[in-house]
Amino acid sequence: MELIYIANTDATEAYPHTANKPKSLLKVLGHTAIEHNLSQAAKFCSRIIVAVGFKAAMIKQRLGESFEGKPVIYVDVMPNACETEIIKACRGYIKKDFIMMNDNGLYSGIDIKNCIDAGQAMLICDNGRCGLYSFVFEDVQEIISKGFTAAVSQVKPLGIKDYYLPLVYPWHILEANVFLLRRFDGFANHGTVEPNVTIKGDVYIGHGTTIKGFCYIEGPAFIDDNCSIGPFAYIRKDSIIGKGVQVGRMEMFDVVIMDGFTSKHTSYAGHSVIGEKGNFGAGTITSDYRHDGGNHFTLINGNKVDTGRRKLGAFLGDNVNTGIGTLIYPGRKIWPGGSTLPGEVVKTDKV
Repeated sequence: MELIYIANTDATEAYPHTANKPKSLLKVLGHTAIEHNLSQAAKFCSRIIVAVGFKAAMIKQRLGESFEGKPVIYVDVMPNACETEIIKACRGYIKKDFIMMNDNGLYSGIDIKNCIDAGQAMLICDNGRCGLYSFVFEDVQEIISKGFTAAVSQVKPLGIKDYYLPLVYPWHILEANVFLLRRFDGFANHGTVEPNVTIKGDVYIGHGTTIKGFCYIEGPAFIDDNCSIGPFAYIRKDSIIGKGVQVGRMEMFDVVIMDGFTSKHTSYAGHSVIGEKGNFGAGTITSDYRHDGGNHFTLINGNKVDTGRRKLGAFLGDNVNTGIGTLIYPGRKIWPGGSTLPGEVVKTDKV
């Protein structure tokens, strides 16, 4: 069995977090999405074929020439090329039955195995196809001659037995992290916890991380390696903090803080995704609740989209710096490298 992984997407729906990196390199609990998916599938496959397009060099650098002992072959295709074009580009490398998955979500090894056992199958959910398929070798020519859509109409649809976590919109990054955090079974303290710290519930503390005095942490929470937290930080449940993050008197709740972020002074981030190597000026606050308690809408490619969430914060790309006293409306986005002025109220996306 071989694996074809589609990682060529220029994912505009997930901007600002995919404006400067492939969707496959978004992180969940310290690992990239592509590493999560390949890890779930690698045990069933002898070789991995990765179709790359948008920011291909970043994926090649991250994965290298092998993954968990399985060789990795890269096939360059156009960004957003369709499945039929990808199979055409990969056909010289396909030598046996294969599974195919795209970068629109995170998959479970249980569902991958179910697809493989079914021989010719596809995973489906309420919204239709999930982007996970299993084929026999003879299907390669069928796809090339008749097209991918025609070919998959002949395979067996399978419902989800474990999980499928979409990675389409910015808030999906938060939801996928929280889902996997609540299933995480590796909670442990590998760092340093100073006196007068309160920890309630399950909390992972990574190597080289220091939790300074008078911090209050409510699990489940995940704090990766080489972080400096506090003093007087308040980390509420469902918070995921990346590597090398440095925060002082900050409150966070149901949030993803990506690698290298800093906030040395009083600030708040809730129900948000904060990109790598950004900085909060003192007094930066994300708003997250409508007065009428209704669902939040946000702009995606110029169209209003119902997020289905009553609590929704901000989505800040990598290297975003906020001025002191910045206030950010719910669902607003700031593109990578952006900034705000002192006292600025962010009412619309900053592209």
